[in-house]
Amino acid sequence: MKVRELIEKLSERQRKTVMGCLERCNLFDMDEEIEIYPRNEVGRFLKILSNPIRYGILKMLMNRWMCVCLIAEALEVDQTLVSHHLRILKDLGLLEEKKEGKLRFYRTNKEKLREYLNAMLEDLGV
Repeated sequence: MKVRELIEKLSERQRKTVMGCLERCNLFDMDEEIEIYPRNEVGRFLKILSNPIRYGILKMLMNRWMCVCLIAEALEVDQTLVSHHLRILKDLGLLEEKKEGKLRFYRTNKEKLREYLNAMLEDLGV
């Protein structure tokens, strides 16, 4: 949506105040497009990262390999729940996995995490 369109939605009183400020301060290009929501990949990343358990898993696995049973113990939650969250993180590419016998060990894929963080910064215009 453009700044001009946003201003048109304001009440007459608000519009006068905003227009006066814009004219005095030259704050906005009236035809500038205002982007609000993140790009799809950034939005998905933020949604996944916003869950405290998934965030905790990523943080815990930043510099170490751990199996599901240890992660569950550290988080004090059921292994089934941990497996669910691991699958979500793995599907996004945020985890590396290796098998040792019957056990699977996981750690954070730092390169992929950096890619998502850089995409988020780019989406914010930083």
